[in-house]
Amino acid sequence: MKSLNVTFVTLLLNLTNKLKSMKKLIALIISSRTTLVLLIIFTIAIASATFIEDKYDTITAKLLVYNAKWFEFLLLLLVINFIGSIKRYHLLSKGKLPGFLFHVAFIVIIIGAGVTRYIGFEGSMHIRQGESSNFIYTSETFLTIKTTDNNQNYSTVEPLVLSEFIKNSFDINMDIKGKGQVEVKYKNYIKNAQEIYEETDGEGINLIELTLTVQGHKDVVLIKDGEFKETHGFVISFNNNEIEDALKIINDNNRLFLSYPEAIKITKMPEMLVTEISKDSIGELKAKQLYEPEDSGINLILTKHYRNAKVRYIAGDSENDGPDALLVNVSFNGKSKDVTILGGQGYVDNYQKVTLDGLNLQMSYGIKTLKLPFYLHLNKFILERYAGSDSPSSYASEVTLIDKNKGFSENYRIYMNHVLNYDGFRFFQSSYDQDEKGTILSVNHDFYGTWISYFGYFLLTLGFILTLLNKNSRYRDLIHKIKNKRKKRKKIASLLIFAFLLVTSSYSQETSNHIHEANPNPVSVQHAEKFGRLIVQTYEGRFKPVNTLAYDVLHKISRKDKFDVPKYGKMNAMQVFIDLPVNAEFWKQQKIIYVREKSVMGIIGAEGKRASFNNFFNEDGSYKLKNVAETAFRNSPSEQNTFDKEIIKVNERVEIFMMAFQGNLLKIFPLQNSVNNKWIHWNDPLATKPLKGAIKALNQDLNLKELNYKNLMMLYLTDVFNATRSGDYSRPNRILGYFKNIQKQSSAGDLLPSESKITTEISYNKSKIFINLKNIYALLSVVLLVLAFIDNLKSKKSKILTTTLNVFIGILAIAFIYHTYGMGLRWYLSGHAPWSNGYEALILIAWGSLLAGFSFVRYSKITLAATALLAFFTLMTASHSSYDPQLTNLQPVLKSYWLIIHVATLTISYGFLGLGFILGLMNLILYLIKNVKNYKKIDLIIAELTHINEMNLTVGLFLATVGTFLGGIWANESWGRYWGWDAKETWALVIVLTYSIVLHFRLVPKMKSLYIFNVGAVVSFASVLMTFFGVNYYLSKGMHSYASGETPIFPIWAWILIFSLLVLIIAAGIKEKLFKKSINA
Repeated sequence: MKSLNVTFVTLLLNLTNKLKSMKKLIALIISSRTTLVLLIIFTIAIASATFIEDKYDTITAKLLVYNAKWFEFLLLLLVINFIGSIKRYHLLSKGKLPGFLFHVAFIVIIIGAGVTRYIGFEGSMHIRQGESSNFIYTSETFLTIKTTDNNQNYSTVEPLVLSEFIKNSFDINMDIKGKGQVEVKYKNYIKNAQEIYEETDGEGINLIELTLTVQGHKDVVLIKDGEFKETHGFVISFNNNEIEDALKIINDNNRLFLSYPEAIKITKMPEMLVTEISKDSIGELKAKQLYEPEDSGINLILTKHYRNAKVRYIAGDSENDGPDALLVNVSFNGKSKDVTILGGQGYVDNYQKVTLDGLNLQMSYGIKTLKLPFYLHLNKFILERYAGSDSPSSYASEVTLIDKNKGFSENYRIYMNHVLNYDGFRFFQSSYDQDEKGTILSVNHDFYGTWISYFGYFLLTLGFILTLLNKNSRYRDLIHKIKNKRKKRKKIASLLIFAFLLVTSSYSQETSNHIHEANPNPVSVQHAEKFGRLIVQTYEGRFKPVNTLAYDVLHKISRKDKFDVPKYGKMNAMQVFIDLPVNAEFWKQQKIIYVREKSVMGIIGAEGKRASFNNFFNEDGSYKLKNVAETAFRNSPSEQNTFDKEIIKVNERVEIFMMAFQGNLLKIFPLQNSVNNKWIHWNDPLATKPLKGAIKALNQDLNLKELNYKNLMMLYLTDVFNATRSGDYSRPNRILGYFKNIQKQSSAGDLLPSESKITTEISYNKSKIFINLKNIYALLSVVLLVLAFIDNLKSKKSKILTTTLNVFIGILAIAFIYHTYGMGLRWYLSGHAPWSNGYEALILIAWGSLLAGFSFVRYSKITLAATALLAFFTLMTASHSSYDPQLTNLQPVLKSYWLIIHVATLTISYGFLGLGFILGLMNLILYLIKNVKNYKKIDLIIAELTHINEMNLTVGLFLATVGTFLGGIWANESWGRYWGWDAKETWALVIVLTYSIVLHFRLVPKMKSLYIFNVGAVVSFASVLMTFFGVNYYLSKGMHSYASGETPIFPIWAWILIFSLLVLIIAAGIKEKLFKKSINA
């Protein structure tokens, strides 16, 4: 009995110890430290996956990270941690509802992703016009094994994702009743496999390799024993008599013979002896002889005759799109065989037959077909293009959905961002056949995963909104802390003397003294303005005023909009643009082409920053930059130095200048009877075609020998030239009126911009809104920073200082309104939201940063000054030559209101996060200038700015999170996948995770300091820069990438900036640590 009691007590103690250990484990899993560790691991993992994808391929990234079991386990731990955090921080209590919603939202989103991964599936449907389809092709690849034994069918289908860069492995078994088990083991995988043949001593196949020359193009043709090949309409057979008029090659005792219905000319090399095989006769086929079948247009040479050859597969070039080769070992009843299965993406039912111990197997590796319970019939595929361009404006599939089981039939139109939903399936317009007679629809079946995820997005958004409104939230608590810090700061009696170093930059402006002659005169401003109101069609199909083209071209050539020209005096871009074709020889002598590098100017023998067109050519007309330009273009982007890049830019400016004076840019004439509203310039061959219809009546006034666009333009230019001397522009003005009438009468009314829109666009060109705002923000940021710091450091408020500060804030507010007006103008003129390219995105970031500054202006004027500085730097980046400010058309997939909201929300968040970077930077500088005399005041300013920054980053995180998941909704509505781990969306998630980590530092005691938070605010901005710049230009395999070919070199100035920031962070940390020790000593 005593021993039983001892055993019971021992078991109880063991159970208690296990429960304690379990509690410790659970406490560890749900702790705030674990939250940060899991989030950091998750962030590093998905960020690393984008680089893995770029270095290798998408499949490798999925196998190593996104689809890996360890990654799923990580997400499971995060779910457990979030659930534990709800209890740990009592988030179910009344005042903590927003926090509860956050954690529940992320749990729901992860569950939705799990449902999508394990239940949902994707595919594609291809339908030709006038045909129907009721099956889709899966996007995943599968290994299919099937056989029939004793009238019973056996099959197994296993999903298979393989990569050539990692170690693959699988072992698949299939039971055959009463006979045993078929086992299939992985041996090797070759991506984009190519066949090579090797002769062996054992069994193999016979085949011949021929080199064919057709119209100068060489083809290598392999023909196996018993087969035939057709190439360029010519049939060659090897031991095959199926096709009578084929060139027949026969193997007889390892000697090859050939015959043909016509004579065959034979040229023996290298002697070049010519013989002939007569019509329908047999001759021997030998190496080193050229055979020319009569009237075939083909020459052939026997390259190789393989005897008892076996095939081997090697990895082919990435440019060649061949099948993948999967090598497996198949075993059954103690017997085994190595089998190579060709297939992969795009291959369906490509079965390989295998016989093993009397069992006939069929094996395939590739996509599979899924049968749908209904049909889609393609009535018509419609492709619309931008006027005069090959660029698609939109494309649509007009289909009839036929469900025979339900007796249902209805017509639908599927196009970009307009989805067909039926019976849990969603059909999206994806692509189309080259002949435009067939459509490719992407198909998604993920009803539950999608709506669970959407519900998570809703909870997340609701949680953020309640955070900003809830009186008990951390956000509101920060507001109270800021007010308390400000009160304490005002009580400090000592007046601090603060030293500011103002660095001013002077900009040099070229000035020159010219002797202006009375004649010839430039084209008058009034007439140039009238010409500028004509419509021109761009190469991508947009219609815009010639005025816009003039400003774009002249700024591209000379980096100037106004000119002081010898003999002509002061001219604007429009005057120069119209005068270029009128006085081409004069303009070829003017120094108007911008050249930055002196080394380039040295080659062409010119001085200064601008050269004339003639400077680039020798007296014999040869191009001086020809050799260096060819060398620069041959070098890959990573090999191009500063000189090469400048040569390429200058070469482009010279070409554009030449196109300008030749008139090849002025596509102002509508091509008559054009199906696609194409417009042409007067040097186009079509410009010489006689004009027909009502336009012919113009010749009653003009009296041209033949009325065509070329003669019309020549007459106009001649009249303009004469008008510059006489001052009488009545006739050129009248011809301009004819041009305008031709444009209006030859084009649909809704195709051309209205007169009011033309006026607005010309006004927009002249106002240079964002260039002026850049300078305004630069000036205001310096003034506001100085005034705001003085205001914060003074113990007594000065009415003059406060009034002055408020006046400059008012000016900044006016500039912000003007900025908004400029964005509104771009929206009105382009017809789409002004954030569709890099230039517009930077404008929106600048706008968003100012919005952030004004959001917190009542808490700190320094914050507003910081946003003005950020806006200046952003617009300065936008004005860089890498960003094109031109208004352009939209791609079809970008025409979505979800995209407008997604991009706007996400891009504006960059402004708030950028402000976080600036405020963090300011605080780190304040740590360096803090000393014994000023530390109380400085500490209060740091605390105040840090609390403001935490509020700011909270709003930025809210916008970034909502923007990221709105992007998922856009993607789902556009092509049927709300999350696909594309590099851009992955890095958008990295932003969310990074700033979530920074905002959670305060929950870990050792990371609760203001210094660490400010370091986090500075360092985390790297995720924004990577998302905006890095993904676009350094990761070449994402859908959002602008990169092509070689990755651009990371600039030296960026390395210097990174190093400087690291030095600042370390120096501020050391200074703060030493200062605290000295104070506490």
